Amino acid sequence: MELKAQQLIVLLVSMFIFTLGFGIVVPVFGYLTKDMGASALDLGLLMATMSLMQFLCAPTWGKLSDRIGRKPVMLIGLFGFALSFILTGFSTQLWMLFAAQILGGLLSAGIWPAVLAYVTDISSPEDRGKLMGFMGAASGLGIIVGPAISSILAGWGLTVPFFAAAAIALATMLMGAVLLPESLQKGKHISKGPKVALLDTLKTPLGMIFFIMLMVSFAGACLDGTATYFIMDKFSLTEAASSMPVLNFTMTLTGPNVMGIIFTIMGIMSVISQLAVGPLIQKYGEKNTMVFGLILVAVGMMCMPFSMGLATLVITVSVMGVGMNLVNPAVNTLVSKQAPPDRIGAMMGLLGSFNSIGRVLGPSVGGAAYMISMTLPYIGSAVIAAGCAGAMALMGKKLGAPGESERASQ
Repeated sequence: MELKAQQLIVLLVSMFIFTLGFGIVVPVFGYLTKDMGASALDLGLLMATMSLMQFLCAPTWGKLSDRIGRKPVMLIGLFGFALSFILTGFSTQLWMLFAAQILGGLLSAGIWPAVLAYVTDISSPEDRGKLMGFMGAASGLGIIVGPAISSILAGWGLTVPFFAAAAIALATMLMGAVLLPESLQKGKHISKGPKVALLDTLKTPLGMIFFIMLMVSFAGACLDGTATYFIMDKFSLTEAASSMPVLNFTMTLTGPNVMGIIFTIMGIMSVISQLAVGPLIQKYGEKNTMVFGLILVAVGMMCMPFSMGLATLVITVSVMGVGMNLVNPAVNTLVSKQAPPDRIGAMMGLLGSFNSIGRVLGPSVGGAAYMISMTLPYIGSAVIAAGCAGAMALMGKKLGAPGESERASQ
């Protein structure tokens, strides 16, 4: 199918609104759980719960999108996210939060595989890296605006951002239902997909890409699961305002303020890096772009525990964020090029499943490591990212798919 501007615009706007809702929730989630008496390990397990459900369900949703189309899978996922946010907002005990995460993960697991498959359906191989970057940039804009809105809404209560995020997810679902056409051509629908094809994929060099995606998401999830506690413990910041060093002066900030600033800066860097990733992939290839991104992740993670104030904290997190935003589109593009045309959704679901495994293990392992030492999750993640960069660099030309070899000079 030829690329249609209306499809791309609606998809970009949908991704912006969707991540806007997510960006509203993330900065206050740790404070909501702490008010319920949760520890860093509890928060890590809670964040891992939705990812566990996505790990279990993403391949099924991906294969289903190859059968019934991308659009219905995306709409069901958005409804699941909205329902999860609403239930979280009404939760008064920790077990209620776990129930909300389970239901949300079960229903929302198909969003990202369906979106990536949709982009693949409407793009040519030459333009795919650029379009994956555009999708990431739209997501980054949502992350920029979301925390700013969150800091305002949290003034009326920590649960208010969750209801706002639910409304945004429902608005995105309605917009997609009305304006987004189905991308999967009728001739490409399949009645069922062989499970063997997915298992055989793990035996190819592409299986290493799935494993690297797992490790990268694990490292990122270690940060997500402990960042709130790190900021509170490192700089003695809570919901109450206190002083924090910024270069050669201090500012009076609260913990949610700092989280909002960090996620806003990360969103800005995400937009910049995502707009650059398309040209980087075209010039250097997916593999080399991934290696460079992984090196940046390792550097940012290694330096984060040694941040002395807001400025250095923002710099280290930004370096790590740029790296992540180079790795993810490169992985998505590489997998989409090598997947059989009638198995795009299934392959993206498998990729999403590996991503979710990392997000299952990362918060819980990161939370446990944080209880041993507040620097351990970040130094450990840096070592993992550096190891992945080395493994990727050593893969040489093995990643070339039939008819879709990498354009990088290797």
